[in-house]
Amino acid sequence: MIFRYRDYHKVDNEWVKVFEDGYFKLSSITVNKPASTVINVTSGEGLLFVLKGLVKVNEVSMGNFDVAYIPKGSSIRIELNPGTLAYLAESWADNTRGFYVKKREAVKPVTSGIPPYERNVYTMIGEGDPADSFLMGYTEGSIGNWTSYPPHRHDGKPEAYIFYGIDPGFAAQFILSDDEELAYVVHDFDVVLIRKGYHPNVASTINRVNYAWVIAAPRGQRTLSVNVHPLYSGLPMGQTHLRMGK
Repeated sequence: MIFRYRDYHKVDNEWVKVFEDGYFKLSSITVNKPASTVINVTSGEGLLFVLKGLVKVNEVSMGNFDVAYIPKGSSIRIELNPGTLAYLAESWADNTRGFYVKKREAVKPVTSGIPPYERNVYTMIGEGDPADSFLMGYTEGSIGNWTSYPPHRHDGKPEAYIFYGIDPGFAAQFILSDDEELAYVVHDFDVVLIRKGYHPNVASTINRVNYAWVIAAPRGQRTLSVNVHPLYSGLPMGQTHLRMGK
C-alpha cells in the first residue's frame, strides 16, 4: 500500500496522518516557519525521526536522520526549524521506558550485499535497544542497485518504508505474496506500508534508493528475523543486520 507525499502533505506546520493500520500509525510534519508542537503518546510508544532539518526535543537537538524514542505516557514539546520534515511512528507498548535519542553519526553502518545489491544499513533502534514494538533504521543503496535483497518476508510484522534521496530519478518497490504481485514507482517521501510478502526494491541507473524503515512488531516477535525466498537463499550477503532464514 502506497501513500504519496503529494497526497498526505496537505498543510504545513501541522501534524498530518500518513496512515493508521491497526496498532501501527505514522504521522508527518513539514514546517516552513519556526514552529512548536506538542506530541502526546498515551497508549503506546513513539519514534520521532528527522529526514531533513533541525528539531529540539526535551532540550536535545536533532538533525538529519537522528531518532528519538518517546516512552508510553509522554507529552513532549518539539521545536522545529524552517525547512524541517519529521515523522512520528506510534505502536503498542506494555512498558514505560526512558526517553532517549540516537544520533545517526554515532551509528556505524553495515555494508550488506554485493553489487548489484550492495547498500549501507544504519540500525538505529535494534533488538538490543529499549523498546517494546519498534525496530528502525535507514538503508542507503548504491546507484542503480537493488536493496531489501535477497527477497525476504516477515509476514505478521508490518513495516513502513519512507523514501528519500531519490529525486529527480525514481525507484521501484515490489511486494510479492502468494495472492498478489504489486509494483510502485516511488519518489522522495513516498511511504509504502508492507503487511506481508517479499519486498525488494531497485533504483534507476542515475540514483540510489534510500529509505527509513520502521517495523512495528507484535508481542513476542520483536526480532530482525526474516524468511528468504528459496530461489535466492544462496546469494552472498557478507555482513547483514538481518537474521536470515530460508
